[in-house]
Amino acid sequence: MNHKILSLILIFFSYNFYTQNFRLDYQLIYKEDSLSSGTTNKNMILLVQGGKSKFLTEKQYKVDSLKSGGSIDSVLGDNSFLAINHEENLSFKYYFFIKDVYKIKEFVKLSWELIPETKKISTFLCRKAILKYKGRTWEAWYTQDLPIQAGPYIFRNLPGLIVYMEDSTGSYKFNLLSIKKRSDTLDFENMYKEAINISEKQLQKVYLDYYSDPLREIRSESAKTKFIDEKGKEVKPDFREMTKTIQSRLKKYNNPIELSEAIKYPD
Repeated sequence: MNHKILSLILIFFSYNFYTQNFRLDYQLIYKEDSLSSGTTNKNMILLVQGGKSKFLTEKQYKVDSLKSGGSIDSVLGDNSFLAINHEENLSFKYYFFIKDVYKIKEFVKLSWELIPETKKISTFLCRKAILKYKGRTWEAWYTQDLPIQAGPYIFRNLPGLIVYMEDSTGSYKFNLLSIKKRSDTLDFENMYKEAINISEKQLQKVYLDYYSDPLREIRSESAKTKFIDEKGKEVKPDFREMTKTIQSRLKKYNNPIELSEAIKYPD
C-alpha cells in the first residue's frame, strides 16, 4: 500500500477516535472536615468530547439528562462539583449555594511534574505525575493505554487519562471506575441559564455575608410564621443559638478542593 494513503488512513482513524464521546465514572472520597477521619463518597461523571470535558455529580448528570434546563432546586446541596472545561485551559466552575448558582470563569494553568515511575492500576499501566494547585499537592496516575487526555474536575493536560488521583493530606481521592463510549453529541452549554457570573472575590463575600446572618430571611418572616415543635406545640425559635450552630458547622466543614480558596471566617 502507498505510504501516503496508509498515513491518511491512520490520521483518519486517529481523528475519528479522538472526536468520539466518552463517559467516565469516578468515585470521589473526600473529607468535609479536615480534622476528622470521616469521609463522604460521591459518584462523579466525566463527559469527554475532543478537547472539552464536563465534570459533575451523578445527581447533576441525571438533571441535565432530563433536558429540563437544569433545575436549581434539584441539585442544591449536591456540593459545588460542576466544572466545564474548554480548549486552551478555559474552565467554568459552578457553585450551588442556598437558592442561587454562581459561575466563575477561570483560565487554569496546570504545571505537572512527570515522574519516571510506573505501576499497574486495574488493567492499566500508569505513570506518575505531581501537581501543586491552589494549596494542595496532588499525586496523579495516568495511563496512555487509551487515547484520552482528561481527568476529574479541572485536572487535565497530562499525556493520558487520569486513573487515580489523591492530594497529600488524603482529603480528596478520585478513582476511575468505568469508561463508556457514547454516540450522541455532548452538550457543553450552560444548563443553568440563571447562573450568576461572579469573581472568586465576590463569591467569598457571598459566603461571608451568609455567615454573618444565615437566618436573615427566616427572621424577616418570623412575625407572620408559626413555628411548631415535634409535639405540635407553638414555640419561639432561638435565632441566636441557631445562628451559632450554623456558623460552627460552616467553620467545621471548610475543606474545599481548592484549599487556598477556603473561606476565612472570623474567629
